[in-house]
Amino acid sequence: MNDPDDTEDFGLRAFEDLKNTVQRSNKAYSDVAGKLPALAKQLEALDAKSTQAAQRVEDAAQAVTSYVNTDRRTLLITCGFGAIALVFCAAFLGDIKGSRTGYAQGFAEGQQETKKRDLLAEWAVSSPSGRMAYEMDRVGQIQAFGMCRIEGYKVRTDQKGTWCVSTSGNGLEWPLARP
Repeated sequence: MNDPDDTEDFGLRAFEDLKNTVQRSNKAYSDVAGKLPALAKQLEALDAKSTQAAQRVEDAAQAVTSYVNTDRRTLLITCGFGAIALVFCAAFLGDIKGSRTGYAQGFAEGQQETKKRDLLAEWAVSSPSGRMAYEMDRVGQIQAFGMCRIEGYKVRTDQKGTWCVSTSGNGLEWPLARP
């Protein structure tokens, strides 16, 4: 079944693959080994820079520590006044913002009220019902109708609301608005 030539060919191919792998490994090792001295120099340079930076940070920290130790009272007074100034500024800005917000809200509410009044005035001037209501108010009759204080009428309340109805039962009825 297995021919001796097939086994030899397989063995030769495996040996050839191994040889190629070893050659590639040797080449990669040579490439890396050639780069190692340059990388070592770069690392030494970076180490020197890091050491210098660390020394500068240490010197700055010692300067700050000596300043804080020698001038602690001045530092505390300065921080205290700074904190007080910040509180007053925050309160002032909050007051200004609150005033502006209140002004804007009041202005918006005033505009809405003005629009409602303009619509009501337009109705009173341009409709027959509005003109009649104006005339009735001018002679003092609107209050009597609105509160059901008219001779021959009384107030009746049921599940649907409050009504002004005729005492005789065959007159007009109208709903009363709540005051």
